[in-house]
Amino acid sequence: MEHQFELHRIGYNFVHENGVNIDRKNGTDDYLLLYLKSNVTILTEEGEITTAEPSFILYEKGFHQKYYDREGPFINDWMHFDREDAKEFFQSIDIPVNKLMVLQGAKDISAMIQDIRVESKQQGKYHKEVLNAKISGMFYKFSDIYHVEIKCSDKLNRYRHDFNEIRNRIYAFQPDNLISNVNEISAGLNLSTSYFQHIYKQLFGVSVMSDIIRSRIEYACYLLSNNADSISEIAFRCGYENKEHFTRQFKEITGFTPRQYREKI
Repeated sequence: MEHQFELHRIGYNFVHENGVNIDRKNGTDDYLLLYLKSNVTILTEEGEITTAEPSFILYEKGFHQKYYDREGPFINDWMHFDREDAKEFFQSIDIPVNKLMVLQGAKDISAMIQDIRVESKQQGKYHKEVLNAKISGMFYKFSDIYHVEIKCSDKLNRYRHDFNEIRNRIYAFQPDNLISNVNEISAGLNLSTSYFQHIYKQLFGVSVMSDIIRSRIEYACYLLSNNADSISEIAFRCGYENKEHFTRQFKEITGFTPRQYREKI
């Protein structure tokens, strides 16, 4: 049977108005995940480091926990937890312990910590199973983000937050706020269009236009399934001025024409 996470205590967006001064020489008897949203000086396996960007550290049991910011305010997320095979688990998904980690995708992890905190206050027959699944999922996501980012240069990772926001906006597909002009997006980031496209492809493995087209077709599939509008009207709502162009791209991605897709569902 797979071992379960045990959540002991958790905090989200916790604010220390007057700063913080933690020095637990013998650590704690459980694991501690910290998301440091403010700059601090912190003890790691490499010695004391002053953070310059929002960072994470995963402390294992018994490791000297020392971090301080004497000016304040200091803001962090934190989670005390345990798991019988924790050491083996973190080795298996390749998350280092007692090491400072800068993640540009930190907002995703912070949102998952918030979700775990909310779940920790709930009740139900399968509450423990749900909580374990959420904590496990958060660490799997953490590992994915961490290993994607360490493969990229620091220069490339500096753009990751802004580009994640752009990609989320593309796939949110808001008809009144369509992204269709790559020139405007790149200008908003003070980048040339060609360099913007290069960074996007490096970060996500696909071109920005491929994502724009796919998001349009996904929205078209939703409308065809839940709306009685004509195919021409749906094409226009998805950002196409030409029905034939829409039909061609729709078939390239789904394998069906819009009419065939509507008839088969």
